[in-house]
Amino acid sequence: MNQETLLQYPAINSQSLGIDDSEENALYAAIDLGSNSFHMIIARQTHGQMQVIDKHKEMVRLRSGLDKSGYLSEEAFASGIACLERFGQRIKGIPHQNIRAVGTNTLRNAKNSRQFLNAAREALGIGIQIISGQEEARLIYLGVSLGLPKSDEQRLVMDIGGGSTEYIIGQRNRYQHLTSTEMGCVSITQAHFANNKITAEAMQKAIDRCRQVLRPHRNKLIALSWDNAIGASGTIKSIGQILEQNQWSEGGITLDGMLQLKQALIESGELDELKISGLKDERRPVISGGLAVLIATFMELNIDVMHVSPNALREGLVFDTLGRLYAEDVRDVSVQAMQKWMKVDSKQADAVAATARHLFKQAHNCWELHSEEINYRQLLDWACRLHECGIAISYKRYRQHSAYLVAQSDMAGFDQQEKQILSALLLNHRGKFISSALDDFDKEQAQKIRYLTVLLRLAVRIHRGRDLEQIKPELLIKKETNLCLIFADNWLDQHPLSQMDLKVEAKRLAQINFNLEFK
Repeated sequence: MNQETLLQYPAINSQSLGIDDSEENALYAAIDLGSNSFHMIIARQTHGQMQVIDKHKEMVRLRSGLDKSGYLSEEAFASGIACLERFGQRIKGIPHQNIRAVGTNTLRNAKNSRQFLNAAREALGIGIQIISGQEEARLIYLGVSLGLPKSDEQRLVMDIGGGSTEYIIGQRNRYQHLTSTEMGCVSITQAHFANNKITAEAMQKAIDRCRQVLRPHRNKLIALSWDNAIGASGTIKSIGQILEQNQWSEGGITLDGMLQLKQALIESGELDELKISGLKDERRPVISGGLAVLIATFMELNIDVMHVSPNALREGLVFDTLGRLYAEDVRDVSVQAMQKWMKVDSKQADAVAATARHLFKQAHNCWELHSEEINYRQLLDWACRLHECGIAISYKRYRQHSAYLVAQSDMAGFDQQEKQILSALLLNHRGKFISSALDDFDKEQAQKIRYLTVLLRLAVRIHRGRDLEQIKPELLIKKETNLCLIFADNWLDQHPLSQMDLKVEAKRLAQINFNLEFK
């Protein structure tokens, strides 16, 4: 555990986030379940700054535990859960809404990822969010950029993980381009140095392979250009320390310095025999693969020098959490961008959302639509705003198009589970209910999504006439599945299309054991 560190982030303070004095000293936690190591930081908001009060890292090497069939081995599984039990002890007492835990490349790809996540939830005390490579890149850039002085310079930020490497270009805390590639220090080491032997031929093949992976992104990255290259992650920090301690480079990481390190690795022949000043034992098993990724990057992107950032994904998680709680939620921005891209009728979406919120307010206690980890009201609101996005492709089967767009798009801020829930809601917002959309959720979660779907369907039906008036029917719920909608001022008589639609909807809901009456 490290000593206290004060992080200077002038772009984010208590005033700009709307945090009042009573929330000063509140604790926040960020947990990064990487392919090579698991990281945790604990921070508190104090005097307009974030103060890191604790850090913990364990080299779990989850990626090394993937077998040829894509399953986590029993040893890797157990090692990861044991680590999370230790993390869980440290975060007890911190409000769940102040904690974020995310899984990256290996947990995105492992075939028994769901089983691991279920066990991880028990060990840690909160759920793990699986994030896409693009979302990983966004959070990395956020963490790195907010730890740098204010500047208008264009930045290239790079992070080498165990299974993937991210490249981001942006200014200040705004990114312009995100790229996630399928190469990392563990995966490249496994592919080219599996026998712990380091030869010139193996190193060259590893570098060539990394250059091939990066080449499709090369022209885009170079065209955007940058003034300063910054590296984040343990691998890049380790290489920077080795070069400095051996006087192979000064003032940052250089290609010449790395070529000297490469030669030293080759001359050692075997990892077990490797004795280089600055190389920690925990980094030894993956240093050759990480070096190949970094050398290939310098060659492909013509980088002269790279400076090392102390921050990475977990710092980005803390500030993204603060943004969700007190400022603009980047997920709202993503939904607005999708609406604009798909030319969604935003006024109609707003009307549907307003009615859905009114229904949710009446139903959430009876249906227990509340959780410290999942904001069901927010998910319902986003579903209302996106349910018609598929019309831009074709009105025919547009609910399927809407569901596919949300499931497959990189939407900043959203984790895989949130997109999966949204996709299920959009798929079932009208027409025959497709129960298979809930197959990947556990029984309790599936039931809550089913309740949300009912509220969405009712709001969509009520606004079939595309009238933008505020409609606030009373919703009575008996025995959880017996519903009665009561409209004021003979509204149904004045809206015969909506009345007919609700009759159709009553038949649809009866197929999933809901009884709907209206008057």
